[in-house]
Amino acid sequence: MPANACYNIGMKLYDECRDCLYNSQIKKVETMHPGDERLQSFKEAVRALCDGAPENSCAPLLMRGIDGVHQGIFGGIIDYSQQKQAFDGALLALEDDIYARICAAEDPVKEGIRYAMAANYIDYARLSDLGEDSIGEVLCAAERSAVDEDVYARFVAKLSDARTLVYLHDNCGEIVLDKLLIRAVKAAYPHIRVISVVRGGDIINDVTRADAERVGLSKFAAVIDSGAAIPGTYLPEVNSLTRAFINNADVIISKGLGNLETLYGPISGAFYMFMCKCEHIAARFGRRQWETVFTD
Repeated sequence: MPANACYNIGMKLYDECRDCLYNSQIKKVETMHPGDERLQSFKEAVRALCDGAPENSCAPLLMRGIDGVHQGIFGGIIDYSQQKQAFDGALLALEDDIYARICAAEDPVKEGIRYAMAANYIDYARLSDLGEDSIGEVLCAAERSAVDEDVYARFVAKLSDARTLVYLHDNCGEIVLDKLLIRAVKAAYPHIRVISVVRGGDIINDVTRADAERVGLSKFAAVIDSGAAIPGTYLPEVNSLTRAFINNADVIISKGLGNLETLYGPISGAFYMFMCKCEHIAARFGRRQWETVFTD
């Protein structure tokens, strides 16, 4: 299927999505290539791409297109490798302390969800100027996050009978806290096999196989990649293995806005966890901006 093809999108593209991606990525590339004479060509091409994207597209497909424009003009994708390693390292340094807090909670699985939701703050597609001091924002967000009790009851009921849980990951940094939630789930439900799905190639600061290995995710889950370098899980382009696991999963955790935007609606039985990083998403789910959400 062509790279710009669209099919059964979970959440369609709105004007604010186009402008948000344009502004955040231009800011990032201006930092990467200060004073480069090619910047104007990049801006014009990205503006045209954003303005011309069809309504039945979605933000993750547009982000892939922006990365392709960068590759064509500058000879490589937009590089987030330093940021990915920095955030992974910062959260790995806190891993033991955070997991101790999770285990000490009255309900470790629910506490793990609070931390995993809050970690979705680490997103360079929408927040291009994140620094390691943003870790403090994540921890504060986790402390004030609330898990919807009705949704959680349905989640726990499914886990009780589940044999497989497919976890669709999002960004680096936050994957460390995803891992801690997986550990909490496996401690409470040792019969469950967890399959972690990461991206099929480098895109923004999203998690790949190499990133998952760096944080030790494979100790607690079977790690596979989607086969597509898209910052979401776009079903028409995932590989057959990923599609089979999604189709046959007892429980699915869809992490982050990219997975929400590609999957919300097209699949059933999924639980979505994310942070409302824009007013549009907040309004869609009846929340305030920067609130965390756990829904199905």
